[in-house]
Amino acid sequence: SALYFASLGFGFIFIEITLIQKLTLFLGYPTYSLTVTLASILLFTGVGALLSGRWADRPRRAVPVLAGAITALTLFYAFVLPLLTDALLTTPLLVRVVVAFVVLAPLGLCLGTFMPLGLGAVAGMTDHPSEYVAWGWAVNGFASVVGSVLTTMLAMAFGFDVVLFVALGVYLVALLALRSLVGAGGATATVAP
Repeated sequence: SALYFASLGFGFIFIEITLIQKLTLFLGYPTYSLTVTLASILLFTGVGALLSGRWADRPRRAVPVLAGAITALTLFYAFVLPLLTDALLTTPLLVRVVVAFVVLAPLGLCLGTFMPLGLGAVAGMTDHPSEYVAWGWAVNGFASVVGSVLTTMLAMAFGFDVVLFVALGVYLVALLALRSLVGAGGATATVAP
Protein backbone atom coordinates (compact mmCIF):
# COMPACT_ATOMS: atom_id res chain seq x y z
CA SER A 1 0.00 0.00 0.00
CA ALA A 2 2.92 2.37 0.64
CA LEU A 3 4.10 1.78 -2.93
CA TYR A 4 0.62 2.47 -4.27
CA PHE A 5 0.05 5.76 -2.47
CA ALA A 6 3.62 6.96 -3.04
CA SER A 7 3.27 6.16 -6.75
CA LEU A 8 0.10 8.22 -6.93
CA GLY A 9 1.80 11.17 -5.27
CA PHE A 10 4.86 11.04 -7.51
CA GLY A 11 2.91 10.35 -10.70
CA PHE A 12 0.33 13.08 -10.14
CA ILE A 13 2.88 15.81 -9.46
CA PHE A 14 5.10 14.66 -12.34
CA ILE A 15 2.19 14.98 -14.78
CA GLU A 16 0.83 18.18 -13.29
CA ILE A 17 4.11 20.12 -13.39
CA THR A 18 4.95 18.81 -16.86
CA LEU A 19 1.61 19.95 -18.26
CA ILE A 20 1.91 23.35 -16.59
CA GLN A 21 5.24 23.73 -18.35
CA LYS A 22 3.91 22.47 -21.70
CA LEU A 23 0.99 24.93 -21.64
CA THR A 24 2.95 28.02 -20.58
CA LEU A 25 3.77 29.23 -24.10
CA PHE A 26 0.30 28.28 -25.35
CA LEU A 27 -1.48 30.33 -22.68
CA GLY A 28 1.02 33.18 -22.76
CA TYR A 29 2.01 33.45 -19.11
CA PRO A 30 3.13 30.95 -16.45
CA THR A 31 0.37 32.16 -14.10
CA TYR A 32 -2.29 31.43 -16.74
CA SER A 33 -0.87 27.98 -17.31
CA LEU A 34 -0.72 27.26 -13.58
CA THR A 35 -4.27 28.48 -13.01
CA VAL A 36 -5.90 26.73 -15.95
CA THR A 37 -3.99 23.46 -15.50
CA LEU A 38 -4.68 23.24 -11.77
CA ALA A 39 -8.32 24.25 -12.15
CA SER A 40 -9.01 21.70 -14.86
CA ILE A 41 -7.10 18.81 -13.38
CA LEU A 42 -8.41 19.33 -9.85
CA LEU A 43 -12.02 19.87 -10.93
CA PHE A 44 -12.07 16.79 -13.14
CA THR A 45 -10.08 14.73 -10.64
CA GLY A 46 -12.97 15.38 -8.24
CA VAL A 47 -15.45 14.27 -10.88
CA GLY A 48 -13.34 11.18 -11.56
CA ALA A 49 -13.28 10.38 -7.85
CA LEU A 50 -17.05 10.70 -7.75
CA LEU A 51 -17.45 8.41 -10.76
CA SER A 52 -14.99 5.86 -9.35
CA GLY A 53 -17.81 4.48 -7.21
CA ARG A 54 -18.85 2.54 -10.30
CA TRP A 55 -15.72 0.41 -9.88
CA ALA A 56 -15.91 0.04 -6.08
CA ASP A 57 -17.33 -3.48 -6.16
CA ARG A 58 -14.96 -4.67 -8.92
CA PRO A 59 -11.68 -2.74 -8.67
CA ARG A 60 -9.66 -5.46 -10.41
CA ARG A 61 -11.63 -4.80 -13.58
CA ALA A 62 -10.68 -1.12 -13.39
CA VAL A 63 -6.94 -1.90 -13.62
CA PRO A 64 -6.73 -2.65 -17.37
CA VAL A 65 -9.09 0.21 -18.19
CA LEU A 66 -6.99 2.66 -16.18
CA ALA A 67 -3.75 1.29 -17.66
CA GLY A 68 -5.06 1.82 -21.18
CA ALA A 69 -6.43 5.27 -20.38
CA ILE A 70 -3.27 6.59 -18.69
CA THR A 71 -1.10 5.20 -21.51
CA ALA A 72 -3.27 6.77 -24.22
CA LEU A 73 -3.38 10.10 -22.40
CA THR A 74 0.39 10.15 -21.93
CA LEU A 75 0.95 9.49 -25.62
CA PHE A 76 -1.56 12.22 -26.48
CA TYR A 77 0.10 14.81 -24.22
CA ALA A 78 3.58 13.88 -25.44
CA PHE A 79 2.93 13.80 -29.18
CA VAL A 80 -0.43 15.39 -30.10
CA LEU A 81 -0.69 18.24 -27.57
CA PRO A 82 2.33 20.11 -29.01
CA LEU A 83 0.80 19.94 -32.49
CA LEU A 84 -2.55 21.17 -31.18
CA THR A 85 -1.06 24.04 -29.19
CA ASP A 86 1.15 25.11 -32.10
CA ALA A 87 -1.83 25.13 -34.46
CA LEU A 88 -3.94 27.24 -32.09
CA LEU A 89 -1.22 29.57 -30.83
CA THR A 90 -2.62 32.60 -32.65
CA THR A 91 -6.22 32.17 -31.50
CA PRO A 92 -7.68 34.51 -28.86
CA LEU A 93 -6.71 33.85 -25.24
CA LEU A 94 -10.23 32.77 -24.25
CA VAL A 95 -10.23 30.07 -26.94
CA ARG A 96 -6.81 28.83 -25.79
CA VAL A 97 -7.97 28.72 -22.16
CA VAL A 98 -11.08 26.71 -23.09
CA VAL A 99 -9.03 24.32 -25.25
CA ALA A 100 -6.50 23.75 -22.48
CA PHE A 101 -9.27 23.23 -19.92
CA VAL A 102 -11.07 20.69 -22.12
CA VAL A 103 -7.90 18.88 -23.20
CA LEU A 104 -6.96 18.28 -19.55
CA ALA A 105 -10.43 17.05 -18.53
CA PRO A 106 -9.92 13.38 -19.52
CA LEU A 107 -6.70 13.28 -17.52
CA GLY A 108 -8.47 14.55 -14.43
CA LEU A 109 -11.26 12.00 -14.85
CA CYS A 110 -8.71 9.19 -15.15
CA LEU A 111 -6.47 10.26 -12.27
CA GLY A 112 -9.46 10.87 -10.02
CA THR A 113 -10.32 7.18 -9.92
CA PHE A 114 -6.98 6.03 -8.52
CA MET A 115 -7.18 7.38 -4.96
CA PRO A 116 -10.72 6.18 -4.07
CA LEU A 117 -9.98 2.69 -5.43
CA GLY A 118 -6.79 2.48 -3.36
CA LEU A 119 -8.45 3.87 -0.24
CA GLY A 120 -11.26 1.35 -0.60
CA ALA A 121 -8.74 -1.47 -1.00
CA VAL A 122 -6.71 -0.57 2.10
CA ALA A 123 -9.80 0.14 4.17
CA GLY A 124 -10.98 -3.40 3.46
CA MET A 125 -7.69 -4.90 4.70
CA THR A 126 -7.87 -3.87 8.35
CA ASP A 127 -10.05 -3.48 11.39
CA HIS A 128 -8.90 0.16 11.57
CA PRO A 129 -9.91 1.58 8.18
CA SER A 130 -9.88 5.25 9.25
CA GLU A 131 -6.28 5.07 10.45
CA TYR A 132 -5.15 3.16 7.38
CA VAL A 133 -6.88 5.64 5.05
CA ALA A 134 -5.25 8.57 6.87
CA TRP A 135 -1.89 6.82 6.56
CA GLY A 136 -2.48 6.40 2.79
CA TRP A 137 -3.19 10.11 2.45
CA ALA A 138 -0.02 10.93 4.43
CA VAL A 139 2.17 8.76 2.20
CA ASN A 140 0.58 10.33 -0.87
CA GLY A 141 1.12 13.86 0.42
CA PHE A 142 4.76 13.16 1.30
CA ALA A 143 5.41 11.76 -2.18
CA SER A 144 3.77 14.80 -3.79
CA VAL A 145 6.02 17.21 -1.89
CA VAL A 146 9.18 15.25 -2.67
CA GLY A 147 7.96 14.73 -6.23
CA SER A 148 7.69 18.45 -6.92
CA VAL A 149 11.43 18.85 -6.30
CA LEU A 150 12.22 15.60 -8.11
CA THR A 151 10.22 16.76 -11.15
CA THR A 152 12.39 19.85 -11.48
CA MET A 153 15.59 17.84 -11.12
CA LEU A 154 14.51 15.23 -13.67
CA ALA A 155 13.29 17.87 -16.12
CA MET A 156 16.56 19.79 -15.89
CA ALA A 157 18.56 16.62 -16.49
CA PHE A 158 16.39 14.84 -19.06
CA GLY A 159 13.54 17.12 -20.17
CA PHE A 160 9.83 17.29 -19.44
CA ASP A 161 8.90 14.64 -22.01
CA VAL A 162 10.98 12.12 -20.08
CA VAL A 163 9.26 13.19 -16.84
CA LEU A 164 5.90 12.57 -18.51
CA PHE A 165 6.90 9.02 -19.42
CA VAL A 166 8.35 8.45 -15.95
CA ALA A 167 4.93 9.45 -14.63
CA LEU A 168 3.34 6.84 -16.89
CA GLY A 169 5.71 4.19 -15.51
CA VAL A 170 4.94 5.24 -11.96
CA TYR A 171 1.19 4.99 -12.57
CA LEU A 172 1.61 1.53 -14.12
CA VAL A 173 3.52 0.47 -10.99
CA ALA A 174 0.63 1.84 -8.95
CA LEU A 175 -1.82 -0.28 -10.92
CA LEU A 176 0.26 -3.40 -10.26
CA ALA A 177 0.23 -2.51 -6.57
CA LEU A 178 -3.54 -2.00 -6.70
CA ARG A 179 -4.01 -5.49 -8.17
CA SER A 180 -2.02 -6.89 -5.26
CA LEU A 181 -3.95 -4.84 -2.71
CA VAL A 182 -7.30 -5.93 -4.09
CA GLY A 183 -6.15 -9.54 -4.16
CA ALA A 184 -4.82 -9.35 -0.59
CA GLY A 185 -7.80 -7.56 0.89
CA GLY A 186 -10.59 -9.44 -0.78
CA ALA A 187 -13.64 -7.19 -0.98
CA THR A 188 -12.99 -3.50 -0.83
CA ALA A 189 -14.70 -1.04 1.41
CA THR A 190 -16.44 1.99 -0.03
CA VAL A 191 -14.65 5.17 0.95
CA ALA A 192 -16.08 8.56 0.16
CA PRO A 193 -13.71 10.63 -2.00
